[in-house]
Amino acid sequence: MKNRLYSFRTGVLLTAVVLLFASCESLKFSFMKDDELVKGGVQAWNSDKASAAKAYWNAIKEPGLKAQWLGRLDQYDALEKSFDDLSNLPATPEAPLLAAWDSSLKALADFPPELKLPDTFKPRLVPVAKAIVEGRIQADKIPAAKDFMKTASDALGDKIEWAVQLQEIKDWEKSQATAAAYRALDKSLEKSTGDALAAARAQPQFDDQIAGYEAAIVTYTKAEATMNAQAKANGFKEGSALASLSDKYRRKRGEVRTEMEKTLRDRAYSFKERIGEEFARTPDGDKLGSMTLQDTLTFNETMKTNIESMQAEVIAFAAKYPKIIDKDMLKDVDDQKRALEDRITQVTAEVKQAQADAKVAAEIASRGKAVFPQMIGLFNPQPGTKGNDQKSRPGKFRGTLDGDAVYWWGFVSIEKNVLNDLVITVNDNRPVRVFNDNTLSGKKIEEKKLKDLVNRQYKVGNSWPVINAGAQLAGGRYFFEAGKGKEAKYSGDVVVYSSFIVRMR
Repeated sequence: MKNRLYSFRTGVLLTAVVLLFASCESLKFSFMKDDELVKGGVQAWNSDKASAAKAYWNAIKEPGLKAQWLGRLDQYDALEKSFDDLSNLPATPEAPLLAAWDSSLKALADFPPELKLPDTFKPRLVPVAKAIVEGRIQADKIPAAKDFMKTASDALGDKIEWAVQLQEIKDWEKSQATAAAYRALDKSLEKSTGDALAAARAQPQFDDQIAGYEAAIVTYTKAEATMNAQAKANGFKEGSALASLSDKYRRKRGEVRTEMEKTLRDRAYSFKERIGEEFARTPDGDKLGSMTLQDTLTFNETMKTNIESMQAEVIAFAAKYPKIIDKDMLKDVDDQKRALEDRITQVTAEVKQAQADAKVAAEIASRGKAVFPQMIGLFNPQPGTKGNDQKSRPGKFRGTLDGDAVYWWGFVSIEKNVLNDLVITVNDNRPVRVFNDNTLSGKKIEEKKLKDLVNRQYKVGNSWPVINAGAQLAGGRYFFEAGKGKEAKYSGDVVVYSSFIVRMR
């Protein structure tokens, strides 16, 4: 019990002593003038007693002066934070390093000169200075590196050691003659490789062009190996600007190979386009609209022969360049050929039937003029179209109107339950009507009250649409009437759209 009482009394006594001391300090500061408090705080600061400085400055009576000197403590904290952030800055790139260097020196310069700073700030700038100099050396900016070394030495004095960097600069300067020869070699190889690529591109024959690309790739490979060997022989460090000169030949070799493979792929895809164009070919000159049954048969048989010849080209091309045309592409072309030949067979079957049956021949003749290609649909799409913009290659018609109207017909192939639209576009504003049945060149329209299938609310300009044509043209044929226009001559085309309504919105 006595011990506890003793401890309590001792604690009370110590507390009283502290309070008495603080009271005495406060009493002392109360008798001091503001300029004495400022001076006392500075002396305390410079004696490495920043906390004691705060006690002096906190007793300053004039509010502005008090805020000014207490602000030195905040300024010091901000300086410490700035240099802490600096130590976490990555070595590259140069721009933020330079910005941090400049701002740090400015912060030191802005600190009141009468207040001493510990010698811990400038050493933290040494890694930044070295990183900037190293970056410039690696970028072959030797004069700039030397300039900054002087700037850094002036700012940091003997706190920075440049032995490594000075040796690097010495080695760099010693190797300038070797580097000049190396660059001259690079320039020579750049010309030879560029000439090889230009020669490949200039070849008029496709196979010669591909052979030229292959030769250019070999030239680039040799150039890269030559530059690598010279870099190693000359002691250029991996990753340096000089050693990296060989990298462009590796990159360019890859670009040339990509260009060659694209040329091969374009050639491969061109077979499909050529086959599609052959199916969409129209008779020359005035033959369109005036071909006999035999003319039509001959035209379609020639078309089939040409398509078979093109497929043979595809097979030969695939054998020569198997890495470009694979089995899937060959199957794709074969499926296309079969689909087109099936439709050619469908058209020619009707022609042959007409040749054997006068009644059928008379019915076909009564339809009017035949659009070519006779069958259209998205089985043979226009290149570059897809989705809601997809359309078929066009069926063509043209002629000179002699009378009140002219009548045309053609086949259309649209899958069941597919909402494709048939659109007839003329070169002027003459009226167009479309029917599902043979109009007998117009004679049957009024007699049978045939329904005009054109959806006029969706008409755009001189384009006359039949919406959901697959359902409305149940027989797979369309018949249309072109009326009078300002001129007797007329022309136009017939196209199947995946969705004419969506496309026009």
